[in-house]
Amino acid sequence: MDTTVYHGGVRAGMQQTQDDKPLHGAALWAAVLAARDSMPAKLRAIAAFVAEDPSDFIRMTSREICGRLGTSEPTLIRFCRSLGFAGLAEFRIELALALAAQSAGTAVHPLADDRRLANPDAKRRIATTAMELLRDDHAILIDNGSTVEIVAELLGQSDAHPAMTIMTSGLVVAQHALRNGRHRVMLTGGVIRPSTGSLTGRLAEGSLNGMNFDTFVMGADSIDPEGGLSTYSEDEAHVTRAMVEAATRVIVLADHTKFRGSRLHRICGLARVAILVTDRMPAEPICAALEGAGVRLIVAGDSAQNSRE
Repeated sequence: MDTTVYHGGVRAGMQQTQDDKPLHGAALWAAVLAARDSMPAKLRAIAAFVAEDPSDFIRMTSREICGRLGTSEPTLIRFCRSLGFAGLAEFRIELALALAAQSAGTAVHPLADDRRLANPDAKRRIATTAMELLRDDHAILIDNGSTVEIVAELLGQSDAHPAMTIMTSGLVVAQHALRNGRHRVMLTGGVIRPSTGSLTGRLAEGSLNGMNFDTFVMGADSIDPEGGLSTYSEDEAHVTRAMVEAATRVIVLADHTKFRGSRLHRICGLARVAILVTDRMPAEPICAALEGAGVRLIVAGDSAQNSRE
């Protein structure tokens, strides 16, 4: 696995890759509203459903949506692609962010399967790179989320990686980490959030009091140069913040779609992050912010795209 490593800055001569997702936040809502009048009839019906009941559109399966609208899954995908998204999963994740940015009271988590389907190859490259950063750790915290689930999967498959104590708020993370029986796996406790399979609440936060882990392997729903790291819901932000405080080092795993300006529920500033692993070079404002905060940036990529510095 080839990676390009940046210590607080952008390597000279390396062209930056911009986040190529065309619509987010208010621009996405405007496009959906416009689509109700400008698209062919079948696509207009989908746009109307999104505009009138975005929460149901995010929570329902594609088959349920098609049954409700009397349409087909190819037509549903065509609608998402007409707005510049690769498919339903990516569109619904961005829609959830736009909804959360409008009002904290209407925040809706995307389905866990949507998050796993979005950019799976990039997330696996990021997770594989992160594995090498954990070689000397004895006790780690692992967040919940699609990318960190792959880290847990790799830890649960590898007999070469040193055995360690792993604590997590993610049920799937715990299951993956237990696979080979080498690691001591702990759950934070708390109330199960069905949409994410994660544990939240005061019990989850309280279980971290007085504990000290080598590293927290963390995901983020949004990374912003000014706002730092944030997530969809307030209760999840509280638990993640407690995990940040319980670790000596924080490693953030985030594919390029997470570099967005949406303000959700803040977890921490960039200064608390030791390492950020991603799949593409972020835009200049993010790179400048990382440099200012002293964050080590690692871009995990194919050999055709990046070379080791």
